[in-house]
Amino acid sequence: MTQINTYWQIVKRGWWIILLTAVVAVAASLIYSSMSPRIYRTTTRYIVSPQAGIASETDYFRSLDTLDRRSIITTYAEVFGSQRIIGEAVVSLGEPLEVMADYVVTAVGLPEANVIQVTVEGPDPTVAMHVAEAIGERSTEYIQGLYFMYVITLLDSPSVPDGPISPTPLRDALVAAVLGLAVGVVLAIAYVSLTDRQRQHGDDLEAATDTEASKDRRPQSNPAIN
Repeated sequence: MTQINTYWQIVKRGWWIILLTAVVAVAASLIYSSMSPRIYRTTTRYIVSPQAGIASETDYFRSLDTLDRRSIITTYAEVFGSQRIIGEAVVSLGEPLEVMADYVVTAVGLPEANVIQVTVEGPDPTVAMHVAEAIGERSTEYIQGLYFMYVITLLDSPSVPDGPISPTPLRDALVAAVLGLAVGVVLAIAYVSLTDRQRQHGDDLEAATDTEASKDRRPQSNPAIN
């Protein structure tokens, strides 16, 4: 309880440091957010299933068993995210390959599902959507020649993102405020501790000076009188 009171007294004495640090952190966060490029994300999903025209029931269930082992889904996801497919997709859009330097493409097989999710992130929401569409089209064309027993069907089409995923000024400012408060408390404790030590040192020095002055003011005995 005594320790809590001590920290409370420190906070009361150094509140201005805590407040100032939090304000500076929030301001720096907002300035950084305003200067950072906007990043948009669009997502598309494809479902992998056995071909409807498989000749025998045995082959059909065998294909389902292979899908359960995830090897097909993993292979297809690698195709969707390959540099070759991405490059061909960009070229089909009439864009230079250099444009992809500002974009990130991620293709993964969703857990416990025969679904491949393709995510494209970049500074232009419309370009991101078109890149996602082109990757899907080029990938399905390429995969058709790999496994004739499976078909890839578009599940969710990509769309133009409503807003950026980064930066997020409000969330970043809130995090900055919390961190600023924490750093401010540390600085306040250091400031108050340093101030108290300096004050204690000054009091000790003043006390020592007074002691020396008292010694100098003492009456001296005259040896001639003795």
